[in-house]
Amino acid sequence: MRGKKIFPYFIAFVLVMLLPVHVYAVDFEISEVQIEAQLKTDGSADVTEQFMYEFEDDFEGITRGLIAKKGTSIRNFSASENGKELKIEMEEGLYKIYREGEDGETVQIDLTYEIVDSVEKFEDGAQFYWAFFDENNESEYENMTISIIPPVPAAGTEALGYGEAFETERITNDGAAVFELGHVPDGKNADVRAIFDAELFPKVAASAGTIRDGLAEDREQQENEAAIFSQNQQTAKNISIPAIVAAGALLLASMLLAWFRAFRRKREFRERPYEFFVPKETMSIPALLYFTNSIYLSPNAISAAIMELMRKGNIRQLSEDHFELISRKTEHAHEDALIGLLFDSIGGGQEFTLGQVEEFTKNEDNHSAYNDAIHKWNKGISDEVKAKGFYEDVSGIRWIAGAMSIVFIGLTIYTGIYELFPWMAASIALAMLALGFGIGYSPITREGHEVRSNWRQLKTAMEKLPAEQWDRLTKDEKQRAYAYLLGSDSKTAEQKAAVFTSAQSSADGSSFVMNPLFMTAIFVSAGTATTASASSGAGVTGSGAGVGGGGGGSGAF
Repeated sequence: MRGKKIFPYFIAFVLVMLLPVHVYAVDFEISEVQIEAQLKTDGSADVTEQFMYEFEDDFEGITRGLIAKKGTSIRNFSASENGKELKIEMEEGLYKIYREGEDGETVQIDLTYEIVDSVEKFEDGAQFYWAFFDENNESEYENMTISIIPPVPAAGTEALGYGEAFETERITNDGAAVFELGHVPDGKNADVRAIFDAELFPKVAASAGTIRDGLAEDREQQENEAAIFSQNQQTAKNISIPAIVAAGALLLASMLLAWFRAFRRKREFRERPYEFFVPKETMSIPALLYFTNSIYLSPNAISAAIMELMRKGNIRQLSEDHFELISRKTEHAHEDALIGLLFDSIGGGQEFTLGQVEEFTKNEDNHSAYNDAIHKWNKGISDEVKAKGFYEDVSGIRWIAGAMSIVFIGLTIYTGIYELFPWMAASIALAMLALGFGIGYSPITREGHEVRSNWRQLKTAMEKLPAEQWDRLTKDEKQRAYAYLLGSDSKTAEQKAAVFTSAQSSADGSSFVMNPLFMTAIFVSAGTATTASASSGAGVTGSGAGVGGGGGGSGAF
């Protein structure tokens, strides 16, 4: 019954979960709501509403949306606190009540208004049939009570609640209809309907026909729907709970097995005895940094990439900040992209200086071109790593995980329809877990683990490497080792700069950058500048989704 409308809320929930940030203007709770509609003999109703707000932010006021149903109107709206009138602004059914305050305040606001022609009179009775809020309301009510009071004490009152008000009604000794809704979630309807003796409203013109039989039919229909819903809910429990438990256990067991397998392979290389050496060249230094250190390459990696191009003879250093292009013939697309950025976009084609890099990135007009070139450089590095085949082909596991996520999404909808909300939440969590596992599971091959382990251990060993052990390395080994250290651990590189860059630094003028840390600082500054460049709370009135187009909602600003 009420669960029939759960699907839109499930979709909304998923969308909200996917959003990176969701901003609310004011954080608050409506802890108590008392609504009293005093009916008058002319068919109008004087309504008094008391809202108890508990704020967790500074605020300027509250809002109340009121949508009159067809054939009625709302007038004489006013708001007060402890008898003091408050300023009001109204636009398209949304009343903004100004009462500013601070975080931690609890405020009771009293609202009064008149509903004109609120009572419909028929041959066997007169009814008040109204929606004080509708499904577009974005605020929860922790404890709500709605009272419909006849002009004078009377007998023969009948009442029926719809939506969240179903089975909440009771009739007092004076003939008033009281609906004790308690907690009302946001996004819900709750129409209230009370029928009184027609003689209580002598000034209201009567329409042909009767209404009490219609109310009895509605009650019987709701009770039948409730019985069917309860039966289907039990069936849903019998089917979905075992399915969620079994599928969830299978998913978790599979993930645990995959994790244990990956951990065991990693531990195999971690526990091998290690003696310092520079691994053989299997891929470029930027690709090694991407694979062994982080897929998010820092500006330090650009300095390492320039050192790599110098080692390969593509670039020669003329002075501390002046570089010359020797050859455009490269092994990888990312090397060509970096040369294009430094020498063509920033420099004059054959030469560039670090001062030109600084000047180029200070101009905001160049930020897009710089970021595009860096993105192209990163993609080229990623492509080199992928081409190495260091990750196992697990397409079958991905398909299975995707299928399981679809199963859990189906169980989410099924349990949501029948209001098995704890199991709905479990299904959502398992669906996201299965999807995340399918996307993120990328086990590394043995060869990949060996490469990653060797270079990571080299970086650790270089933190305390004696100068004499460094001196025993070949020139090529020194260049590759220091470039890797510079790109992955600039702090250790700075500490070791004097020792690691002095040897053979003047042999041919291009063996090492004379001041790699100064160069790194320039690219850190460039990255910061270009990244920085790249990088209300009134309540909803509702659209009249309640009975006959009536409705409304609550909020704060």
